[in-house]
Amino acid sequence: MQAGALARSDPEHLTHSTMEPIEPHRTPQAQRSGAGTAAAAVERMESAGGDGAYRTLVELSPDAILVECDGGVVYANPAALQLYGARTLADLIGRSLHSLAAPAFRDDVASSINYSTTGGPYRTVEEKAQRLDGGLVDVAVTRLSFIHQGRPAVHMVARDISERKRLESQLHYQATHDVLTGLPNRSLLVDRLHQAIAEARRYQERFMVAFIDLDRFKWINDSFGHDAGDALLKTVASRMSACLRESDTIARLGGDEFVLVLRDSGDGCEALQVLNRVVSCVASPMKLGEHDIVVTCSLGCCSYPEDGEDPEALLRFSDAAMYRAKEVGRNNLQHYDSALRQRFEERVQLATELRHAIERNQLALHYQLQIDLRTGAIMGVEALLRWQHPRLGNVEPARFLPIAEETGLIERIGEWVLEQACTQNRRWQEQGLMPVRIAVNLSAKELRRPGLQARIAGSLARAGLDPAYLELEVTESASMDDPDKTLPLMHGLKALGISLSIDDFGTGYSNMQYLQRFPVDKLKLDGSFISEITTNPGSLAIADAVVTVAHRLGMKVVAEMAETEGQVALLAACGCDQVQGRYFSEPVSADRCAELLRLGTVPLWNAKQDNSAGQHALM
Repeated sequence: MQAGALARSDPEHLTHSTMEPIEPHRTPQAQRSGAGTAAAAVERMESAGGDGAYRTLVELSPDAILVECDGGVVYANPAALQLYGARTLADLIGRSLHSLAAPAFRDDVASSINYSTTGGPYRTVEEKAQRLDGGLVDVAVTRLSFIHQGRPAVHMVARDISERKRLESQLHYQATHDVLTGLPNRSLLVDRLHQAIAEARRYQERFMVAFIDLDRFKWINDSFGHDAGDALLKTVASRMSACLRESDTIARLGGDEFVLVLRDSGDGCEALQVLNRVVSCVASPMKLGEHDIVVTCSLGCCSYPEDGEDPEALLRFSDAAMYRAKEVGRNNLQHYDSALRQRFEERVQLATELRHAIERNQLALHYQLQIDLRTGAIMGVEALLRWQHPRLGNVEPARFLPIAEETGLIERIGEWVLEQACTQNRRWQEQGLMPVRIAVNLSAKELRRPGLQARIAGSLARAGLDPAYLELEVTESASMDDPDKTLPLMHGLKALGISLSIDDFGTGYSNMQYLQRFPVDKLKLDGSFISEITTNPGSLAIADAVVTVAHRLGMKVVAEMAETEGQVALLAACGCDQVQGRYFSEPVSADRCAELLRLGTVPLWNAKQDNSAGQHALM
């Protein structure tokens, strides 16, 4: 039989009499693969003498099937013509299988053919085939050697897997890149950091990691909408990318947080120049719809290997430096240094100690009176958390509460505070003291945690406390974080019979439309206004305005941190309902608070001779 006969594309000539397979060792993997199964099927049908069935199988196979003998293709089915872009069978006849592979894979093809001729078991490999027009196609290929008219030949089955490869590539991209900006995400960033560490260690180089957070991004989202916020993020990402060099990496962690990895073989000056360009470029005015706005960023950085030698440490320390940039006024760059290191280590130590504070009985509640400015009656108390550490001493709430928020401990601590406050209030009532409302602060995380209403109801039931004697305080910023979710939650809490108040009022960005819909009983005017009320006309005007608005909305106003007679007098003149602060009482223990509650009322400011008289009357 001549090659010309085979060129007529008549698979009837490839029968058992002309194809004598070398004994193959078929592995289960090869038997499961499409190409391996096709080759095996050909062998079985030829052995059975099914010329017509074999012809149909080969001609209609969706996989490309080719036969090479004496270094050239002697047969190709229609699927092979389509795969390689051949118009007729003559375009493929005589070409080697080696030449039909992409140049980068031709050495592998030679090895695969050699492997099959040595009697190796079927195996399917993934390669790129080269079409006649030069285009490349991803294929899965199985090759089988056999004897054709006494000469070695190769039977090849190739399946087009380009669509599968495209989907795999797409899925991989989505798994490693941010959808909105197209930048690497945290997963790819960590991989890049590992690579940067390996190269820096090998060549004794250094690099810098910078953590970037946009300033007031939440305000922009709330004011202009999330679509505008997304557009801003894409613009900022593009601006920062334009500031970088080819060797640098930028990633988006989520929200308005970005991370840069900057190579620097010197003393950090090159990287710092890039970072300063980023800060300046981000702050350039941009157009958001019809509005011209300016957004700034706070940036913290640390260096490898001076500050950290693994991705987690580098990200953690640069994040700490970024928070320092926020604290000192935003729109600036802070480097992780010895002072920040000491502060960070202290926070880590405090977080560790705080985890054991409850079971070690180191936490306690103190209570501060809330006084009616018209009658002097004690209307309620606020429960304030204190931490007395045996070695660190009295740890201020301003030091440990932010750490509790960051570490998630605030939820467990919040539950403990609620239980203790409800139990203590019930205990005072059992002692025959005048019933008063006890106020407990809710953190933003507690507010977002599912099941809050059930937990509060459980605490009231366990303590046996009437819900009318519990008040929950939510900060203004937390209440406005997601008002559409906060509103039904507040109504659910009110359904229990408890009171609600908004704490630190005046320091956030209240939406008056939502404020009038919140079922709130009190607004607690932030102490920052009270401290300046006698010296700053603006603070007095704000206090007066808050009282007016609250009263028109049917709410009472409680002024926090009232410390002087002048402050109390002005608050009374504004019509403020209640005050809380050192002028009447410091936060005191439960026993001392019980003594004060027995008094029922306290002398008002105009009945006092001076500041000290008022304070000493109750201390």
